[in-house]
Amino acid sequence: MKKNRTVHSDVVRDSINTFGTNVIRAGLGFVSAFVVLRRVNPQIKGLFNQVQDWGGGLNTLLSLSMAAAVIYFVARYTIRNAGRAVVRLCAILGCVMLAVGSIVVFALRGSAFFSSTPPQFLIAIVVYALLSLILGVCTSVLRGENKFKSYNMVNLTQQILVTALAVVVAVHPSAVLWVWATNGIVLLMIAFSVFCIVRWNGPRPVPAPEDDVPVRVGSLAGYSLKSHVSNVMTYLNSYLGSYIVQGKYALEDFGVYKTAVTLMQQVWILPDAVSQVIMSRIASMKEKEDKVKLTLISSKVVTYVTILVAVLLVWAADLFVPMLFPMYAGALAPLKYLIVGSVFISYAKVLGNSIAAYGRPELNILPTFLGVAVNCLSSLFLVPVMGINGVALATSLSLTVQGLSCAVIFSRFSHTAFYRLLIPTREEIVLLKGALKR
Repeated sequence: MKKNRTVHSDVVRDSINTFGTNVIRAGLGFVSAFVVLRRVNPQIKGLFNQVQDWGGGLNTLLSLSMAAAVIYFVARYTIRNAGRAVVRLCAILGCVMLAVGSIVVFALRGSAFFSSTPPQFLIAIVVYALLSLILGVCTSVLRGENKFKSYNMVNLTQQILVTALAVVVAVHPSAVLWVWATNGIVLLMIAFSVFCIVRWNGPRPVPAPEDDVPVRVGSLAGYSLKSHVSNVMTYLNSYLGSYIVQGKYALEDFGVYKTAVTLMQQVWILPDAVSQVIMSRIASMKEKEDKVKLTLISSKVVTYVTILVAVLLVWAADLFVPMLFPMYAGALAPLKYLIVGSVFISYAKVLGNSIAAYGRPELNILPTFLGVAVNCLSSLFLVPVMGINGVALATSLSLTVQGLSCAVIFSRFSHTAFYRLLIPTREEIVLLKGALKR
């Protein structure tokens, strides 16, 4: 039991530290939004969001979800055994991303998506995608090694630099400066992450005897492919609405809608923190009972807190957005539709990472497929009637379906009664109190 409590204490400690970092990042993000949204017009913001969305999309599609595999293999086999395979697979995928990304943006340069986008922003999309791949792999190594102090330091430093850049952009509004300086910040964070990976203060982790073998590139790629389908569909489910708005409406409308999405994503501060911590911890556990207990208590705490944060966010947005950011007041209506789905998807964030940590990431395919199907069908019926609000409602419905179906699949896979994902037991309450005291 002592070992159990120690594991839970480590998870709570790292989750609280990561949550605290995410809260600070969200605060800095608010400062960035405050200075940018009051001084930068929606068209400039739309160009910046294009680079982020399309660069992130290329990274999601072409990275083969390598980050998830890196966390799993580094946590289980250590970096000593997995390092060479990680570097080789990252190099291969980086070359593919450069080639395919360049072809895609060149082919779409005259389409409705980029009809008013200067060529240098298309180049920036490919650069951003490549740098995002490398940074994602580096931070995944830190997560796999449970170096959450370093991981959080990298994320916080990045947000500080992004906030400083936002102040500069507010003084000198320029999409060119905003986009290329952001790429420069990502490059700096790659160098910082590599330094944190190489640096060790204590003893290096030792794998279990049966896991003390070199990891092959094929094994790493195989796990990545099993994770990739669900991760791509999760991305599509979350960002399909953004692509619809970008292709169907003006660039200014896209900038306003992305503001609603950004506000909605603030609800995910705790779910993201816990999901970032839980995967490496569960992957290194040996007892299935311990894995289930950790997952159950994590999912319940996350959901309760997320509901509270969602209510407060909508209230605060209604109060402050029209007063502080009048150019973006149109984001309030889609936000109210998006917020419901943002709560239910918190289940998928925690449970999906738990399932992947069991070494069964393919089980996440069905929830994401259902979410995408609901999103596409709902968009066909709702967008012609409700416009941008229809896009938001379709996204919200799909996130709800994905979250609830993920909970059902975890319940079946782990042979756990569904109600245990909703109602805390006395043992869990006592365990959580003990972990918090530590």
